Parts: sequence; structure tokens; C-alpha cells
Amino acid sequence: MNFKAVKELFRDKVDVNLYVPLSQKKEIDLTYAIYEKEKIILVFGEAGNGKTFLIKKIYQNLQNKENKDFKVYFISNPFEESEAIDELFILETTEHRVVFIDEAQTLSEEKIERLRMLADNQPYTIILSTHEKEAKKIFAKKHFQTRINYFINLKPLKLDKIELFIHSKLVQNDAHQIASLFTKSNYKLIYKLTRGNLREINRLIYKTFDIIDYFQAHYPQKVSKNKIDNKYIEMAYMDLKGVDA
Repeated sequence: MNFKAVKELFRDKVDVNLYVPLSQKKEIDLTYAIYEKEKIILVFGEAGNGKTFLIKKIYQNLQNKENKDFKVYFISNPFEESEAIDELFILETTEHRVVFIDEAQTLSEEKIERLRMLADNQPYTIILSTHEKEAKKIFAKKHFQTRINYFINLKPLKLDKIELFIHSKLVQNDAHQIASLFTKSNYKLIYKLTRGNLREINRLIYKTFDIIDYFQAHYPQKVSKNKIDNKYIEMAYMDLKGVDA
């Protein structure tokens, strides 16, 4: 079993080709809100809960549609792409435009206010993706309270969703044999160590597979062919904790 290759599926990066629909309801809700041409939509949650994956997947879905009802834009880093945001303010159009803005917590208060006015006065839907604390700050502003009709709150994964995420990602990429090695005990341990944070799950599985690959190469007799031993997950967690420290 090639753990060295499979671990790349869990590298800490946003690749929509590896997207797993963990919450179809939120995906449907956000897509519905966009087609309803809501003015401002807030997508929020703790860091690592999958906000960027969700909005990039929906952005890609809208781009791939042959009959577009609107033009779509994606701004991944407002600080580095400030010119792209400034261009929105000088564009006048009768065609509806949908703008996804990731890392919205890096926007200045002035730009947030200008985006609000843009959505108020022109045919725009603005999707702001940000951390939970920043979302509360935005909504606390009086002039935003009646203008944000849709909130998409991404929570940490529960145990059953962790199992779905890991198993689906492996099976979708033809790693059925490795997927079959995971036990209920593995998933419970992963939940305990990551508390359902998607980014931490990816990092933990990547490091676990890295360790198993090492043992396969140097001590193959110690690696079970029937299951993943929890000791490798624990070793991976200790290694990551040591790096973070």
C-alpha cells in the first residue's frame, strides 16, 4: 500500500478537486442565496473549518455553468488584491455580479463600508468569508444588521463527518484498500485530537501516513496489513504538537 502517494491527498492546501461535500445543506443554502440575488452573504467559522473549500467549490460550480445568470469573481486575499476590489467600485453594470471575498477579515472598515454601499446601489451579491470573531464585528455595525439576510456558519466536524471526510477522500481517489484500514477506534482518536477541525484532520492524517510509510520502508514487520494502529496517529499528533511548540 502506497502511503507515500496517498498522504498527498491530505496536504494542507485548498484543492477543489479534493472537495468532499460534508454539509450539502450549507452548499445548497449558499447557492440558493446567490441565485436569489441576496445583497451580502456572510460565511464564517473558526480557522480550518472549511470556509475556503466551500466558497471555492461553489465559485467553480457557477463558472462551469453554460448559461450564467451573472458574472462571478473570486478574491482570495483582499490585502494583496486590493486593486481588484477597487475596480469593483468603478464598474457600472446592469448585469448581476457575484463576488466571493475570502479572508474578509483583512478588509479595512472603509472597504467593508464601500462594499456594503456597492451591494445596496448596484446589482451585486457580495459573499464575505471570514473568521467567527470578525463576522460578529461586522454584524454588530448597525447599518449591516438589516442587510445581511444569509449567514453560513461552518462548525467543526462531528465524529460521523470525520469518518465521511477521510473515507470519501480516499475512495474518491482509488485508495479503497487504505480506506478499509481505518477503524472506529481510529476515528474516535482523530476526533479527540483534532476536535473536528478540518485543517487539523488533514495535517494529522498526512503526518500519520508519513510515519506509516517510514515504518513500511524500515520495519515492515511492525506494520499491520489489516488496520491502522492508533500508535501511529498518536505519534503523528506528538510530532505535530512538537513542531507547533
